[in-house]
Amino acid sequence: MIDALWIATTAHSVRWTSLIPACKASLVLLGIAIVLRAIGRFPRYQVITRKLHYAKVSDTAAWGALLSLFASASCLLSYLCVSLDAPLVERSLVAFDRSLGFDWLAVYQWVLAHPHVSGIFEFAYASGQWQLIALPVFLGLFGRRDELPAFFFLLVIASGYLLLISTPFPATSAFVHFNVSDNAAKATVSDFALLRAGSLKVIGLDGPQGLVSLPSFHTALAVLFTYSLRRFPRLVCIAAPLNVVMILSTPTQGGHYLADVIAGLLLFALTLMTYKAIVSSLGGRATIAVRERPL
Repeated sequence: MIDALWIATTAHSVRWTSLIPACKASLVLLGIAIVLRAIGRFPRYQVITRKLHYAKVSDTAAWGALLSLFASASCLLSYLCVSLDAPLVERSLVAFDRSLGFDWLAVYQWVLAHPHVSGIFEFAYASGQWQLIALPVFLGLFGRRDELPAFFFLLVIASGYLLLISTPFPATSAFVHFNVSDNAAKATVSDFALLRAGSLKVIGLDGPQGLVSLPSFHTALAVLFTYSLRRFPRLVCIAAPLNVVMILSTPTQGGHYLADVIAGLLLFALTLMTYKAIVSSLGGRATIAVRERPL
């Protein structure tokens, strides 16, 4: 609704063809969810549907569709927020980093000079995308019934806080601020300057860029992924080191300042506190509703 109202009242528009993949994926997932639920309603099929966990697959598909649509809507909103052209704060972020003894350019050059470290960082940073897909599927199929909804709402709350913080405090990527020689890295954040200058009016989501510097969403996601697997000790032993490396890779692979990373950790803490406060305010009603829901 916010996206639609914003676009209707400004000169911005959306390249609707860029939304087709997300819409198709959501429709397919919703179709799967509806068909499996319908099959489970027939008494003659209930034995096989329980053995094959049709209810879990149906729920996972439905939440997956919702996640796909939310990702597109929040990505579009992040573009629109950047277009407000609020005063930049990266000079303050650089000053904060230096007060802690962190020299971004020196660290970036050191990582480039060590290809093995750079390769590990690149792999860990890129893992955020497939973890965002694989983790909900795993939680839906193998976790408790409340774990996938909890993951989704933690993601929603974190995304909301992300935009509330980043919109009034935008920052140019460290790639651009320090004018690194890697043009490919700078190209990954090129839409930021175009949106602020007002020259990018038609927004396409077929190749969305990460335009938020402060706080680092990759950092918050790394903690969220690990936290969501806390009831699976064996997987945590894999996920925790991977996501720690993801956090370490965020400055050099994502063009973030150290201040962004620290803010990302605080973002997850705030998100978790908010989620727990909401659940606590609801009392036992949500848990009871989930338990009483028919399979």
